Amino acid sequence: MTIQEPQAQSTAEREFKQRIDAARAAFDAGRLPDALQLYSDLARDFPFHPMPHANLGLILRRIGKPEAAVISYQRALALVPDNPSVMSSLGNALRSLGRITEAEKLQARTLKLAPDDRSLRYNYALTLRDMRKLNEALRLLSALHAEQPDDAEVAWDLAITQLQLGDYSKGFKNYEARWRLARNETKLRDGPQWTGEDIAGKRLLLQSEQGFGDAIQFARYVRLVAERGARIVLECLPELRPLFATIPGVEEIVIKGSQTPDADLSIPLLSLPRIFGTSLATIPAQIPYLRSANVMTLPRRPGTNLRVGLIWAGKPTPRDRSWPLPLLATLMENPQIAFFSLQTGPRAAELAAAGYDRLAVDLGPHLKDFSATAAAMNALDLIVTIDTASAHLAGALGRPTIVLLRYVSDWRWHDYREDSPWYPSLRLFRQPKPDDFAQPVERVREELKRLASGSAPAQQPAA
Repeated sequence: MTIQEPQAQSTAEREFKQRIDAARAAFDAGRLPDALQLYSDLARDFPFHPMPHANLGLILRRIGKPEAAVISYQRALALVPDNPSVMSSLGNALRSLGRITEAEKLQARTLKLAPDDRSLRYNYALTLRDMRKLNEALRLLSALHAEQPDDAEVAWDLAITQLQLGDYSKGFKNYEARWRLARNETKLRDGPQWTGEDIAGKRLLLQSEQGFGDAIQFARYVRLVAERGARIVLECLPELRPLFATIPGVEEIVIKGSQTPDADLSIPLLSLPRIFGTSLATIPAQIPYLRSANVMTLPRRPGTNLRVGLIWAGKPTPRDRSWPLPLLATLMENPQIAFFSLQTGPRAAELAAAGYDRLAVDLGPHLKDFSATAAAMNALDLIVTIDTASAHLAGALGRPTIVLLRYVSDWRWHDYREDSPWYPSLRLFRQPKPDDFAQPVERVREELKRLASGSAPAQQPAA
């Protein structure tokens, strides 16, 4: 018995090593489903070893399962309570769930355990930024960037922090780090890039990148490029083509992913603020700069003083910007207000599932592209939306809009402001605390009551 026990232990160790190596190989090769299964099995078969739990947490977070990732990390931390790496990973998972107060405590503790670890300082900086401690985050990220300027992730997050603080000169310069990010699937177009030189008579491709909201926000720069005499080829996603076709000065529109035509020069759309030296004071905010080729007519019923469009959900990753629909539905209690859902995508089904389609008109099935959504917005008196492409569209159209913002919001909304330097017609209603969804809705309720109490609409629909 005493001879067999060491042999049994040795066999278990060899098995564990072989399976860990297989799991690591799957992860390194990008085979996440295989790695997920292998680490799940290891965590079950070797429950007292922290490594499978920690690595399982990493994969769960990577595939968008942060709740399960938190539990896996907590399992690992129960086995190695003072491991700063596991502690920081748990903090990252909590941060992605919006539990930033808990995350900050963990990340601060990791620095006491390993103050010189770059990755831990980086994670702490991102958590500080989410806590709206922007200057503290800036100091950490600036130091990390100075130590290793070739680190694209640090340069990118430094840029985001600078932009959020309103330092557009440095922010848009460092924003170019996005092209060095391994996770950026869009690559710079081959050929010469425009750097701001005389471009009169030249054919310039404005390269599409990032999401719908980014494209809508920075389409305002097309006019400035056209004023320099360029012949503009605008690349965009197919859902934006009818809307962008109305922009003056565009010679040709091409769909992203198709064969692009010849051009003398090209430049990514989101690099234009850097080229034009944009500052908070010089944002080109002439509104509207987008128009819809479509027209939608919505009847005004007797006794209804206000027609409000509602959007409550966007993509849940990399950051959920949605708002609880049942809470927003309480706004429908006022009979002087007619509500129209502008929600599209899978979350649009929530309206009928809860019976709210009997209280609001669902326009979602008619909104096949952004031009159709623009037509609907032009027919409404007010839009209430979350931080998604619809907010950018409403702002670009110059429509009166309330934007509900989570406590952690995107850089372009800055912090604490109730207005937007990018969109004069927008008002920003922010969460006062990460878990407080009710207070902003109460503010919206009071504003709607004020607008609906008048005998005329808040603003006549656009022609």
